[in-house]
Amino acid sequence: MTTPARKWWRGAVALGVIFVLINIYELVFADGGWPQIVGVPIGITLVAVGIAGKRGWQGVRL
Repeated sequence: MTTPARKWWRGAVALGVIFVLINIYELVFADGGWPQIVGVPIGITLVAVGIAGKRGWQGVRL
């Protein structure tokens, strides 16, 4: 991972957490459907990529 891309890990984690929370809220309290079911794993993946970028894991590219 390049040095400039490592600076974006906080944004990726924050965006992923917000995305997961909004989708879970839609599923539980609103009329959520398959877009929210698909959105939760996408948000979790974004959080994982952000954390991996911070830790400098090999093979992670943004």
